[in-house]
Amino acid sequence: MPTYVPQEAKHTIRDLRIRANMSQAGAAKALGISEPTLRKWENDSSSLTFRDMQRIAELYNIPLDYIFFGPNNAFSEK
Repeated sequence: MPTYVPQEAKHTIRDLRIRANMSQAGAAKALGISEPTLRKWENDSSSLTFRDMQRIAELYNIPLDYIFFGPNNAFSEK
């Protein structure tokens, strides 16, 4: 399955976790992944699949396009 992660996604994932007041361990457990995998995502050392991005969006209750375009886009709910 092809993967695509915008350059800003790593910051978005980390920022979402911090705003949710979650530790890396807690977020990793909630996402069903290992803590090292989450660290790789946040450090842009590993690519996300579309399903990974869906799980992140569900966990933080955000529109999926937020991961691609950030909070200031025409598609995200305000």
